[in-house]
Amino acid sequence: MSMNIIKKQEEVRDFFKEISKDNKLDGIILADMEGLAMISFIDEDMDEDTLSSSIAAMVSAGLITTGDADKGSLNQIILDTENGYIVLIPIGGEYILGLFTPKDTKLGIIRVIAKEVETFLEKIDKE
Repeated sequence: MSMNIIKKQEEVRDFFKEISKDNKLDGIILADMEGLAMISFIDEDMDEDTLSSSIAAMVSAGLITTGDADKGSLNQIILDTENGYIVLIPIGGEYILGLFTPKDTKLGIIRVIAKEVETFLEKIDKE
């Protein structure tokens, strides 16, 4: 993905807001692989910088682990917590998509939402 996503950050943020509200998500964040938050729509009580650096560290560890285990490329990391799910998805080797959901969200729905967001980001990137 190129810088088109960053150039169109208001459009991306509006999409994140819409998809979050439509699906009752707690938030969405797009970070780079170094842990810098690029675009987000998250609850006010979440710290964007801390989340993005933590996300990058987890995905980095996941990439190393899948490589060491000879399991191919990393598709996603799912953190199942007492208050919901955090789903981390590497995108294009440059970005990490983080989805934050309430506990009652079904994993199948999360995967559909993630695919919709990935498709949107790829479309924006090509414009």
